[in-house]
Amino acid sequence: MQTRPSGSRADDLFHTLVENSSDAIAVLDAEGVIRFASRSSARVLGYALEERLGRSGFELMHPEDIAAARVAFGDCLRHPGVPIPAEYRARHKDGTWRFIEAITVNRLDETAIGGIVVNYCDVTGRKHAEKALRGSEERLRYFVENAQDIIYYCDTDGHFTYVNPTAARIMKYDEGELVGRHFLTLIRRDYRTEAGELYSRQLIERTPNTYFEFVAVTKTGETLWLGQHVQLVYEGDDIGGVQAIARDITRQKDAEERLRRSEARYRSLIQGAAYGIYRSTFDGTILDANPALAHMLGYGAADELMARNMSDLYRSPEDRALLIERFAHQRFGSADVYWRKKDGTPALVRLTARIVDLEDNGTPCFEGIAEDVTARRALEEQLRQAQKMDAVGRLARGVAHDFNNVLAAILGCAELLAHHLGPGDPNLQDAQEIQIAAARGATLTRQLLAFSRRQALQPDLLNLHEVVRGFDSMLRRLTDNVELQVHTPGPPPMVRAEPGQIEQVLLNLVVNARDAMPDGGTIDVVAEAVQLSEPAILAYPGMSAGPYARIIVRDTGNGIEPEAQRHVFEPFFSTKDPEKGTGLGLSIVYGIAKEAGGTVTFSTVSSGPSRGTTFEVLLPLAAQPRDAET
Repeated sequence: MQTRPSGSRADDLFHTLVENSSDAIAVLDAEGVIRFASRSSARVLGYALEERLGRSGFELMHPEDIAAARVAFGDCLRHPGVPIPAEYRARHKDGTWRFIEAITVNRLDETAIGGIVVNYCDVTGRKHAEKALRGSEERLRYFVENAQDIIYYCDTDGHFTYVNPTAARIMKYDEGELVGRHFLTLIRRDYRTEAGELYSRQLIERTPNTYFEFVAVTKTGETLWLGQHVQLVYEGDDIGGVQAIARDITRQKDAEERLRRSEARYRSLIQGAAYGIYRSTFDGTILDANPALAHMLGYGAADELMARNMSDLYRSPEDRALLIERFAHQRFGSADVYWRKKDGTPALVRLTARIVDLEDNGTPCFEGIAEDVTARRALEEQLRQAQKMDAVGRLARGVAHDFNNVLAAILGCAELLAHHLGPGDPNLQDAQEIQIAAARGATLTRQLLAFSRRQALQPDLLNLHEVVRGFDSMLRRLTDNVELQVHTPGPPPMVRAEPGQIEQVLLNLVVNARDAMPDGGTIDVVAEAVQLSEPAILAYPGMSAGPYARIIVRDTGNGIEPEAQRHVFEPFFSTKDPEKGTGLGLSIVYGIAKEAGGTVTFSTVSSGPSRGTTFEVLLPLAAQPRDAET
């Protein structure tokens, strides 16, 4: 058992405890004069013991705190043995004011002490921290109370425990009406289930934060969109409730809805456009394409087209390179370019494009609108050809009649002159040459008249196979230096035309083919009925898909030079010597085909083993009359 120390040993222990106390200790007399101070007092206010002994305990106090301190000192004098607390400011030796917290006990009647004992310590740091905390709390409360967003607290059951004024203002409630109310009652019914499940799951899974957008209903029945962040609030290890910040996003939602409708209209406009629309990078990656572009190029869907590179769509990659070089100097422009369809068929495309920068990274790319003008250009060319033919026809008709009258007089006079000249007369040969030249001129005028005639035709229902086979012997006499092969496959095609016209078509095409092979070769003549589909009819501009009669004349000659191909059907254009051709043969064929409702096309290869030229005449099939009922 530990015994209480006695004598000097007790004094030493007391002295040690006092000197090493964390608090400063002073003993004052009844007048407030310092009679004893512990060494720790020097640490509190910075004064040495000899500087404070015999001095008034009030002299270092802040003037504003002296009165209260004297009142507390008086209470201490009146109540011996009772601890009296006090707080005041005291001046440190360095001149600063320190907050002091003291406990004063009257021990004047105790012989061992005989004074008023004061335990005091410097609480300046704590006071500053408390002040800072109060300031922080005041600022936080000001922020919460004046925030433009809804801020509230709920317990774990979902009842409001606090709402800021903004919540009451936006929801049209008084603050007192919201506290204690369940948060789900402010959510529109069609969102309540989803909201309840979300926040229940957040509590169960202890998800720190969630975000949810929903429609809320105010007290007056108005609806508004809120975007809400909810955070768990912990009390130790347990969830004490949630705190939330919700913002009125009605305008944002309205803007998003307008944007969505705008994007839908834009997408509908692009997807439903009749023209091909696309976006591609400079290296040819197709970023977007509408169905019209895929259909125009023969692809099943836009995704299939987007798997290709833009260079694959051009007839040659060099064409695209030239176009990019052109657009490098101007960010907008138009051009006619040749593209290639999925099946390899060329297509003339009117391309309007501009350079734009991508929104995400600013990379420049092309935005283009493409229109397939293959058929339109062919029709325009046909119109120009028809207008040219019509003008030349009117000219030829007038010239032919007048020239025919002149030739008749020349030929008549030449015949009379030859009749009067004897066989040995040296002028007889000149008269005969005049007759030959006049006869040649008469032949030319007949061709001119055939080319330009406008009289009403009287077509018959013709079996094209029979017409071709019946003209076979005449064609063979004209092609004695080449091999002629006549083919009439399949059912006989019936057409409405004048027999002479069909014969004239065959005659002109076969003679042209013969003249293209001076060293011999082969001419194939085919007469057949064909059913042309939508893709196949593209080779015959201006014609519609359906059944047709077709005449094909194919030779193995040298082909037609590229610079001459565009003039093939022009009147008086010929690559032959003037003595061998007038340049009217193909013009007559063209006119007969067009007058019958058909067309003429050709293809030619000037090199390689399959070189030669192929002309195709397309004529509408005629409906065959039914046998009369008996």
